[in-house]
Amino acid sequence: MDLGGVTCQWVPDRRLVALAELSDLPPATIDGLVFESGLDDAGERGQFTLAQFVDALRSVLAVGPEKASDGDLRRAWAAAFEPNRRVLAIIDRATTPTALFTNNGPLLEAALGSDLADVDEVFDRLLFSWHLGTTKPDPASFPAASAALGVEPGEIVFVDDSQANVDAARAAGWRAHRYTDALNLAAALTDEDVL
Repeated sequence: MDLGGVTCQWVPDRRLVALAELSDLPPATIDGLVFESGLDDAGERGQFTLAQFVDALRSVLAVGPEKASDGDLRRAWAAAFEPNRRVLAIIDRATTPTALFTNNGPLLEAALGSDLADVDEVFDRLLFSWHLGTTKPDPASFPAASAALGVEPGEIVFVDDSQANVDAARAAGWRAHRYTDALNLAAALTDEDVL
């Protein structure tokens, strides 16, 4: 399962506002410094450890730990994700092992253990792109994910809201479905015999 847009609603403006409150910079400036600059993408591709990413984020936001603790930054980062309770309930009913496969870096992974713990609880495995060094829909990300899971491609049922990611997963031999809503998700997973 994908995270943003499937397991959670993706609300990026909330993260920008939360970071703005910590830094006193306007949300549009933060968007440019963190996202348009490629900093977030570098984090998603594994170019930073958690500590390095937090340091880099503090640097571009021009805030010290006395104003924005690690926990403050983690909570602000997690604010972009609102757990989809209906989807989490469906995942929790799965009769096969479950895994989250998301394009995210170490700061969001840290948030899953605390700020988004209810998401963490329904999955047996968590696959973050930063550990793989590549992001969806890069064709290299799917074999890397299969290897990390120790599962053959044809055994994987994958759900993502991005058609490009679904197409790339299918090209890698995965049984992929595009997420539209919880009702269709339940039907697709029932058809795949995983519910």
